[in-house]
Amino acid sequence: MDIERRAAPRHRTSVYFNKYIDGHPYVAEVIELSLTGMLLRKIHEPDAPRAAYAIELAAGEDERMWLCGTPVWTSGPFEALGFVGQSAADRERLLSLLAALPR
Repeated sequence: MDIERRAAPRHRTSVYFNKYIDGHPYVAEVIELSLTGMLLRKIHEPDAPRAAYAIELAAGEDERMWLCGTPVWTSGPFEALGFVGQSAADRERLLSLLAALPR
């Protein structure tokens, strides 16, 4: 039995972003993105699990969006992060980014 536990629908994409570990950026790829979290593929980062990560996403031509993500699960190079501590402005910017993604 498959039970969907996601709080928001995810959009498949291929967007590169920075995941910060101990203040250092490591590039990763967003595979699926939603208002509440993301599925990512780790490309190169230390084996240093943390309770939360700073996420830097491009939100426009010269604009960056900062989010905080906490690990939900990890399997090999894939990791699901849930967003925490989002402000109303963060949610609006993320909604705009999701609306701009190709379907």
